[in-house]
Amino acid sequence: MKRLVVCLLSVPVVAFSAGATAETWKLAPGETKTYYDADFTRVDQSSGLIVTRIAEGKANGAYRNWPASKGPILVFALDCASDKWMDLGMDFDGTKGLPKGWRKEAKIEDISGAVGKAGKLACESKDTLPKVELP
Repeated sequence: MKRLVVCLLSVPVVAFSAGATAETWKLAPGETKTYYDADFTRVDQSSGLIVTRIAEGKANGAYRNWPASKGPILVFALDCASDKWMDLGMDFDGTKGLPKGWRKEAKIEDISGAVGKAGKLACESKDTLPKVELP
């Protein structure tokens, strides 16, 4: 009976760890406390928008371990050609996906004003970012 309980309890742990995605929090160039997730930053194949996420604080590991005391992680879509950005919301625990209809969000002027140097870096490296079909 004890083996069965141990077996059943270990299944969700294996499933959870297999579903985890890589996260690499890097300090934005020229910033002192703004980090961006290099593994999350990507180009949407259908729209050409860059989706990225940033946070302020000190990167201390995987996304789910980002301390709540450091504030939320902010998710953005960037339209580099027009120097505009779209606010896709805040995430506190790593479970937030892209909102439905996110490509139709209002675009706001000045990427650097909102996303800082991480946004500028994302636009400059657009050609080297992974291109994926996002929901």
